[in-house]
Amino acid sequence: MKIYLRPLSFVYNRVVSFKNSLYDRGVFKLYEAPVPVISIGNLTMGGTGKTPLTDFCLKALVQKGKRVAVISRSYRADAEAPVLVDVSHPYAAKYFGDEPVLLASENPEVDVYVGPRKWQTAQYAISEKDYDYLIVDDGFQHRRLHRDLNIVILDATESFENYQVLPEGRAREPWRGIDRANVIILTKCNLADQENLKQIEQSLPKDKEVLYFDYRISQLHGSQDQVLPVAGLKGKKLFLVSAIARPDVFEKMMRELGEVSKKSMHFRDHHQYKLSDAKKIQEEFLTSKADYLITTEKDAIKLRRFMDKEVNLWSASLEIAEQGEKGRLSEIIDQVDR
Repeated sequence: MKIYLRPLSFVYNRVVSFKNSLYDRGVFKLYEAPVPVISIGNLTMGGTGKTPLTDFCLKALVQKGKRVAVISRSYRADAEAPVLVDVSHPYAAKYFGDEPVLLASENPEVDVYVGPRKWQTAQYAISEKDYDYLIVDDGFQHRRLHRDLNIVILDATESFENYQVLPEGRAREPWRGIDRANVIILTKCNLADQENLKQIEQSLPKDKEVLYFDYRISQLHGSQDQVLPVAGLKGKKLFLVSAIARPDVFEKMMRELGEVSKKSMHFRDHHQYKLSDAKKIQEEFLTSKADYLITTEKDAIKLRRFMDKEVNLWSASLEIAEQGEKGRLSEIIDQVDR
């Protein structure tokens, strides 16, 4: 525990709590969209598995014939005003952001919008087309946009100590903020330390429904659209590269499938790769004598265009599954109405 950071965390806590109290008392006016709004967010800075869970919800709604738009922030991206994500853009990930481009690529029936402020981006989306639902990606702390369902994700592999607020921990707001949630989802439960998971469970509000999800690597996709079952990695040496908040969890999943090279590389979360990065990655991969060069799906979107054609970059596909009652999350979403 970074005790020396506690005074700064105290100040941060007070500021965030004051802002939330203003919203709770109705001091700030909210934008209420004319359609149901579902927020999928978290308490910590990232790496909770939010993107695959958002993808899971999108596919469930589309399967039921619903018209859905995703509202996301153009975080570390070039878009300066609300805009519809165009996956054919030559620099799509740089302009719109890696996660919005990934969601748009995986869900062509869904419109994904990005912008600097989510409530304004929601307004823009509604003005462009009629939708049955708006899904707000990473929306828990964006209080100005009214939502009809607040889904909060907690990473079961995250040490409970990390739920202290920044900078002592990784939380964006105090633990009590979870009281605003309608549903709590614990992710990566199959990868979690059971004692840590138990500590998280014991601290949860008793009146909230809690769902549990497992996360696994299901298969790999190569640069030339090849598909490799994970069984093919047994006994192979794997060189990993990523720019995500929790590379340790990615490595843990891959270690269950093969031998992870000690030369594996990690960049800052949401890093915008350059040609020089790709050259360095390729050099390290070749010197490592690894059998496969593997990255995450959102990293592959940014990195593949810089890689030499003779170097096959594989992306690891995440598969998530509900524990317990199957389809319960879909049922909860179906109950959202105006």
